Amino acid sequence: VELLVGLHLAGGTCPEDIARLKKDDGLVRVWPVLGKVSPRSALGFLMRFHDPKQEGSVPGKAVIRPETPALEALGRVNADLLATVQRHRPVTRATLDVDASIHACDKKDALHTYEGGRGYQPVVAYWVEQRLVVADQFRDGNVPAGMGNPDFVRQALAMLPPEVRERYLRGDSALYDQRLMRDLDRASVGFAISADLSAELRAEIGRLLATAWKPLANADGTPGEPGRLWAEVPFVPDDPTARKGERPYRYLAIKLPAKPRQGDLFDPPPPEYVALVTNLPGPGDALIHWHREKCGTIEHVHDWIKHDAGASYFPSGAFGANAAWYRLAILAINLFQAVSTLALPEAWRTERLGTVRFRWLNRAGRVIRHARRYLVVLSRLAADLLSVCLDARLALARLAPT
Repeated sequence: VELLVGLHLAGGTCPEDIARLKKDDGLVRVWPVLGKVSPRSALGFLMRFHDPKQEGSVPGKAVIRPETPALEALGRVNADLLATVQRHRPVTRATLDVDASIHACDKKDALHTYEGGRGYQPVVAYWVEQRLVVADQFRDGNVPAGMGNPDFVRQALAMLPPEVRERYLRGDSALYDQRLMRDLDRASVGFAISADLSAELRAEIGRLLATAWKPLANADGTPGEPGRLWAEVPFVPDDPTARKGERPYRYLAIKLPAKPRQGDLFDPPPPEYVALVTNLPGPGDALIHWHREKCGTIEHVHDWIKHDAGASYFPSGAFGANAAWYRLAILAINLFQAVSTLALPEAWRTERLGTVRFRWLNRAGRVIRHARRYLVVLSRLAADLLSVCLDARLALARLAPT
């Protein structure tokens, strides 16, 4: 696990990249485990996370596979990392952004996604305040994004430390599930979720008076795009999960500016709408902007996992091996974020892994042995990083259990 997480952090994209690392004699000296592992043995390790007897998805039938005991154990490593960060930087609020993303894969065992190509479609839950992925679920490519989310969200919420008192969740329409929303409301979890524009909701929006619509300003209070309006919608859908006396949710609609199209010269295009549902109080426009903030968090997380940690490619046709590779990439991202939060200077904390890797790790140097100690000798060009490196090492040393 240490080696494969290190491989992700170093920019490796497949187990074969271990052979590239092994060519660095200095790195092998200071990191002995590297000399004991080959690409083949690393792939063999990943295969131990796969259960060949487990039922999986097939074309025309989507199945969310249960995790193997080995994969569950790897998840407990992530839970321990979350607890460590929370212990040293405690917060009492958690905003979870939940979203699935397609990872293309041309292996024959990968199934077709809704975009047409083969791949996988894992879902992740990201804790905004701590900048950490709290849960992930690896899925076949043909599993719909809206499938099985109540159980996944329950798992993600269970990963939060008990001292977290304020809990919130944001998501797209894949989370628009009456059972999920009712469970969240009963658990006092505030949510904002993109709503499906059903015929009933669209009809209710169409019945709004012109005076119900208000201009949607930008989040900073400046005037927004002309023609972009918002309104509260008095809509209460059928909800078989509701109990007597439970409150209905709020529906907020956004009217988008008309986009001229060829052929609309005499017949103007009909208005386009999007909507969200929430159980939170407060000004509707502020809730709309808060919900949209997830585009600047969870979409970046998918990008980090794919391109900074090397999970854009998968090493095997075996589902379990690929699920382990994906979770190891998340461990690498979380470990980097933990170091960034707890040890790096404030100016570095907004930098992504690829930037820090280029700035810090990609430095020429040599390893020498003197007085039974290993020393890393760097050029004078790296002198500006010396204080950053030493301060980070001291900060991490203070976090070590005594």
